[in-house]
Amino acid sequence: MPNILPPTPAVNVAYKQSLYQAGSVMTRIDQYPEGIPHKLHKSTLIMLSAYNPGGRLRPLGWNIKMMRRLEQEIKQYEYFMGKGSLKEVSEPLFMVVISLSKALVLARKFRQNAIVLIRYQRLSKLIFLA
Repeated sequence: MPNILPPTPAVNVAYKQSLYQAGSVMTRIDQYPEGIPHKLHKSTLIMLSAYNPGGRLRPLGWNIKMMRRLEQEIKQYEYFMGKGSLKEVSEPLFMVVISLSKALVLARKFRQNAIVLIRYQRLSKLIFLA
């Protein structure tokens, strides 16, 4: 897929070392999520962003504009603001109650490299789009 970088070993490690948080939910890749509210125990939760498409740095103003566009796309779903953090660096993201198939469509539309799939009492998964 154009504009999306295939995952390198270093990128894969960075994703796996990152901490993903939104609302009361906190997780890392291949770990069990914490803080999922009871009402969301049977839901599929997806963490996605519109920041830095294709893994390429973009200006802050551009990233903010794209996050607003993504927020317009998800307004019919329940969602929470969040962030993905690695050391002192973080990027905003949304945790959305949405099916995996719909989330993949959105992630591709916003040219993201990956999304995080979260389910109650299951290991959090990283899904690459390339």
